[in-house]
Amino acid sequence: MHLPVCLHSVTIVSPAFPCQLDQFENHFARQVLSHSFAMMANLTSIIHSGVPARFPELRVVFTEAGIAWVPYMMWRMDKYFHEYRRMVPFLEQRPSDYIRERMWFATQPIEEPDEPKDLVATIDLIGGPERILFASDWPHHDFDNPRAIMKLPMPREAKRKIMGENALRLFGIPAPAEKIAVGA
Repeated sequence: MHLPVCLHSVTIVSPAFPCQLDQFENHFARQVLSHSFAMMANLTSIIHSGVPARFPELRVVFTEAGIAWVPYMMWRMDKYFHEYRRMVPFLEQRPSDYIRERMWFATQPIEEPDEPKDLVATIDLIGGPERILFASDWPHHDFDNPRAIMKLPMPREAKRKIMGENALRLFGIPAPAEKIAVGA
């Protein structure tokens, strides 16, 4: 079995990028920036060092950073992949292709835009519902309620994938047997 590598972000303060957040005077600012910055740095490190090309079976899950930062990073890395191609000759594909094929992103803390359809569009930019895993972060005070996903204007099948089917498949866990009606 090939288990994926799961990266979990945290809010820390240190002198090293991307966590030198002590210039911010309160936890609001540190919380807004730290998780996504840390995951942006991890994703960039994975791509620029050629990890997906060197380990084609590796799958990576990014957790506790939400998902809205991912399309930005895909576009940004693709731009510089073309501009600085000579610096990453080992990459056989664009960064966004590796991301869409081998990386998954957990929802927590899920962004909740005024227009839920904007979050659906973001999910589609990442590679669709197949690349998203629901995460609640329960029992923390800022946990995500499953209703955030269930309210989205997307097909029921897409919600089923996000709410559990993707995780079962990714981690190689058999799906629970369906209940059979007695007397059927």
